[in-house]
Amino acid sequence: MTATINKSRLNNFANQIWKSAERLRGKFKGYEYQNVIMPMIIIRRLEYVLVDWRFKQAEKIMKGRPSIKPKELEDLVKKLELNSRNIPFSNKNSWALRKICDEDPTLLEKNFRAYINGFSENIQNIINHFDFRATIGKMVEAGIAEVWNEKNPD
Repeated sequence: MTATINKSRLNNFANQIWKSAERLRGKFKGYEYQNVIMPMIIIRRLEYVLVDWRFKQAEKIMKGRPSIKPKELEDLVKKLELNSRNIPFSNKNSWALRKICDEDPTLLEKNFRAYINGFSENIQNIINHFDFRATIGKMVEAGIAEVWNEKNPD
């Protein structure tokens, strides 16, 4: 069965993405745009991969140990993540973009940096390639996090 694409829906979706991207750019100039949006898209995608992997691991563990306590399950999944060869990267902390945005705004930059610094070495190479750490302070000053939080409810 072939999937049919509703062109109107696809165009609407693309327009929504561009509008969100423009809001996220905030006070950044056009030539600085790639320094903000591209790393955020990559970080967000990496986060989704990790969340999905963690969820699947938790499901597997719960099948074998249905009475496991939530904190014990979380700790076990994190241990698997950090020691597994079945996932190409990891993050040693439990931060997520949404959680960072929901926290105290005065700690936003500190928590975001902790989140970024928690990624495994191979992801650090990507972060360094984008020189993303230099952009984080500018993002906080420009209010990018509030827009991100507002436009990404999941």
